[in-house]
Amino acid sequence: MSSVQSVAKLIKVLEADDHKILGALSSVISHHKFLNREQLAVSAKMHRDTIDFRISRLRGFRLISSNSEGTHLLMAGMDAVALKKFVDRSIIEGLGMPIGVGKESDVFEAITEDRQTRAIKFFRIGRTSFRQVKRKRSFVDDRYSHDWLLTNIQAAETEYAILHKLQHKGVAIPTPHFRWLHAIVMSRINGVKLVESKDLQNPRQALFDILRDVRIAYEHNVINCDLSEYNIMVDTDNRPWIIDWPQSVSRSHPNAGNLVKRDISNVVSFFNRRFHLEISNTDALRRVLE
Repeated sequence: MSSVQSVAKLIKVLEADDHKILGALSSVISHHKFLNREQLAVSAKMHRDTIDFRISRLRGFRLISSNSEGTHLLMAGMDAVALKKFVDRSIIEGLGMPIGVGKESDVFEAITEDRQTRAIKFFRIGRTSFRQVKRKRSFVDDRYSHDWLLTNIQAAETEYAILHKLQHKGVAIPTPHFRWLHAIVMSRINGVKLVESKDLQNPRQALFDILRDVRIAYEHNVINCDLSEYNIMVDTDNRPWIIDWPQSVSRSHPNAGNLVKRDISNVVSFFNRRFHLEISNTDALRRVLE
């Protein structure tokens, strides 16, 4: 069972005062703040006598951590806050099975109250780096893990904003429904990643569809910056969808020209290699930039 699924089961066990503590801690992440016992009592509007019990309980669930400076959320705690918000807002009713686990995010199926399916993307940037640091050091500064929480929130903010910006522009992307902290609820694309697709009916047209989407995004001042066969889905109708946008930059970026060329080269190289096409980067660039 994944960590997110474990947290989803834990949501049913957590009590109202537990959620108050988690909510208070989530509200200060952007300020790089720890909250001590007195600050938590004020922020959570809770009697000080109950704070120690709640801190001990949540630490037992591995949702928070404490040191001499105070208490702060762990990634699992941030998952819990996001899931609770989605349920309270009636964005989802329940969490389903994993759709994909990547280097920088975990994606799960979710169900709405009217039985529609959604996808929830939980950002996990820094997961590999943090583990490498922990292996090399017997003590890991809590501020280090806290910085990764903020990094993941910022990545979700960026991607959510880009999805909203391109939502009605004709680009094949997931529809964004709601974001909280480091997690985005979006439409689910039923299909497989391009890297796993071996029998596209018309690979040349699929490539041209992707280049068209890159062009539209570029015309609207968005460069993906991480485009490859790993972040493109192909649905059951062989339509490609670009699913990841957290690293996007605008055309004003000092390296914008090289970044869009790299995106184009990545997908062209893949299609030429996998499907034996003979599309040149020059032709592909012309389709996007001219």
